[in-house]
Amino acid sequence: MKAHHLATLALLLTTTIGLTACGGGGSSEPDSVTPPTEPPTAPPTTPEPPTTPAPTEDHSGLTPLSAETPIKDEYLAGGDTTLFVTNEDAFSTRPEAIADDFRLDGFFTSGDHLFRTPHEDIGPILNTSNCQGCHLNDGRGVVPASATAPMLSMLVKVGRSDGSADPIYGDQIQPFAEQSFTTSDFDSGLPVHNGSVNGTELYGEAFPFIEYEMVDGSYPDGTSYQLRKPILKIRDLSFGAFSDDIRFSPRVAPQAFGVGLLAEIPADNILKLADPNDADNDGISGRASMVTNAISGETELGRFAYKAQNPTVLQQVAGAYNGDIGITTTIFTNEPCTDAQLACQQVAAQESKVGDDVDFSNRELALVEFYNRVLGVPARRGFDRDSETWGDEVTQGRKHFFDSGCTSCHTPRHITQEAPGSVLGQLTLTSLEPNPAPIEILSNQVIFPYTDLLLHDMGGSCQVTRELIDGQSCNSNAQECLYVQRCEGLADGLIQGDASGSEWKTPALWGLGLVQTVNADSTFLHDGRARTIEEAILWHGGEAETAKNNFMQLSQAERAQLLSFLESL
Repeated sequence: MKAHHLATLALLLTTTIGLTACGGGGSSEPDSVTPPTEPPTAPPTTPEPPTTPAPTEDHSGLTPLSAETPIKDEYLAGGDTTLFVTNEDAFSTRPEAIADDFRLDGFFTSGDHLFRTPHEDIGPILNTSNCQGCHLNDGRGVVPASATAPMLSMLVKVGRSDGSADPIYGDQIQPFAEQSFTTSDFDSGLPVHNGSVNGTELYGEAFPFIEYEMVDGSYPDGTSYQLRKPILKIRDLSFGAFSDDIRFSPRVAPQAFGVGLLAEIPADNILKLADPNDADNDGISGRASMVTNAISGETELGRFAYKAQNPTVLQQVAGAYNGDIGITTTIFTNEPCTDAQLACQQVAAQESKVGDDVDFSNRELALVEFYNRVLGVPARRGFDRDSETWGDEVTQGRKHFFDSGCTSCHTPRHITQEAPGSVLGQLTLTSLEPNPAPIEILSNQVIFPYTDLLLHDMGGSCQVTRELIDGQSCNSNAQECLYVQRCEGLADGLIQGDASGSEWKTPALWGLGLVQTVNADSTFLHDGRARTIEEAILWHGGEAETAKNNFMQLSQAERAQLLSFLESL
């Protein structure tokens, strides 16, 4: 199938300014000379300020998109990976080119099976037993419905004030011990206050839960709204207290599709969008997250996870297997136990695979990597393919999105380079071979993900306190003394790599309007606080404050158009 390319003509406007000059003459006779008439004095003019010419190429070398008129190919959001599925399978379907190739379809099916199937040798501590346990239907996870329900498809990252790991709990709370998934007694692996301190009994690390404070607000036109402000609380620490300067970041699992395309956007093109010092004074100062490739050891552009901590799909997949499920690979060989967790280490030593004998083979890892890379991207809605026209509501909403400044971070369009095969090797029916072939369906595509993959400061700050269940202050490690984190704005207070406690990677928006079709209980933003797309916009702050205010200044009808556009993505 041919890659989709855009060829548009730039219209050059030329203005010609005519200049005129007036002169006078007279007779050579002295007595006929008359005094010259003074010409009328022209009123003083204010010089026009210099204007910056509109660019003729965008960061990808293409003609810049117009706010007024979408191009027809925008409906092919994922280029050749685009698929036309709008039900609960919208995020978990193979593209046509994969389905039509017997060999590639087999790899996809095998990777899908591994993604969905509970594994052996999980744990000893973990968040879930398989990838699908967090990425529901390959879509977003959900926030537990009550404070007594454990987190099954979201997790809590932790760290000290300088971003380093907690010496006891590491960088992530695993709320289950393996017996929750390997026995019929699910509750047996839940955390128990100080239950694992003695080093003999293993329980989940801690029990995080979220409560909400309702925040009322209104638009300038008087329309009211209500937001949920999350308060994170943590109880039942099995291994003792956290560090005194601990920070927490609750995160809902994101949708899985599209990552193979995002991985192939040339790094130089993304870096062209970066403006860390806000040199153009537009209030937007996107920064690249530079991270270490765990395989090569090289410093590369981070693209994946909420703070762009990982540079490749493979590293993201292997990291999730290790941290979320307790599965070791050749990339991350250690079990998720810290040196202080003796009970965890003892259980890990009894697994069937220990030491250099990792839980997950390179071929299995390559299959899951392939599955994630080639998952299809849903087509845009609102485009009539027969007449090749966009609906008026979507077109107007798109214009409001552009004019409000949203595309300063949510860059609509990118191109991809040639997509190499897995660094683990070329998949075959039974093994991995050298010299992997490029993945054609991901190569040289024009895509519309609406992200710049950069870090942006979204404002806010956080404070961690110790409180009793009724809100009174406490200062002990007693069971009833909870850890409580309250944040202003979208901040989480957690430093990760180059990202500060108020910076987040711009998330891709493709598939946004199908999130709650794939899973009706899904919500939005990193911690799931926003019940609707509109609420997600209203939580924007920091660098996005102006764009949010522009949205709020729109009329109710115009806001509805902008939301219709977002729902078409």
